[in-house]
Amino acid sequence: MNSTAVTQQFNLEVSHELCAIHAEPKLITGGGPICGTCAKEKLNQANREHQKQVDTEVRKKHFAGAKLPARHAQSGFAEYQTQNDGQKLAKMTCMKFTKDFIAGKTRNLIMVGRTGTGKTHLSCAVARNVLERGKYARYITSEDMANEIANAWKKEANDSESNAIYRFTEYDLLILDEYGLHDRHENRLQLVHKVLYSRYDEGKPTMLISNFTLEELRKDLGDRLWSRFQHDGLDMVECNWFDARMRGGV
Repeated sequence: MNSTAVTQQFNLEVSHELCAIHAEPKLITGGGPICGTCAKEKLNQANREHQKQVDTEVRKKHFAGAKLPARHAQSGFAEYQTQNDGQKLAKMTCMKFTKDFIAGKTRNLIMVGRTGTGKTHLSCAVARNVLERGKYARYITSEDMANEIANAWKKEANDSESNAIYRFTEYDLLILDEYGLHDRHENRLQLVHKVLYSRYDEGKPTMLISNFTLEELRKDLGDRLWSRFQHDGLDMVECNWFDARMRGGV
């Protein structure tokens, strides 16, 4: 819309004063004389600032919804220190997984191995990079997820097991930590497996983290679920180096 149309639509009066920047006649408004181009630039700037505030709030909600553990809420790939080839490979694999995920090339990732080897740190680094790109990620332990699904009906009258499973299915990326640690009750383990099956059906990638060996994990998941984990591609990382917590590391 040109300045003439603007003055006609809003019944604005044209001033004899010219804009020092745009050499246009200023329009007399309630806020004082201003040229049409300056007014447009101010409006665009206000829109940009508003969008920036909206984006900031959305980002905060994404990160809050991911529920990353407080200790690793700021953990990134840069903070993950590598002192051996295994750590270098683990970091490289997770970074490649993240890059491909952001590019739309999704697959599953399994990290197994000893406690204190930085598995949770790396998984949170993946989550933080994914969240920065506006994707929805969720971190949760296998035990907590099973409990949340099992107790869904206690929270709200209209909630149910199927609704809870659906919520965990909807995340762009699910990070399931401590698989095999405190989820040994058969009924609770079945709930965890239901989520994994559901995510497979919807083509959603999952990061599964466990202190099991790969062979133990494969046996625990069962042939059908293990096969589905590999169907769309599977990265596997074995973390068998020293416990960094005992040495003040990650």
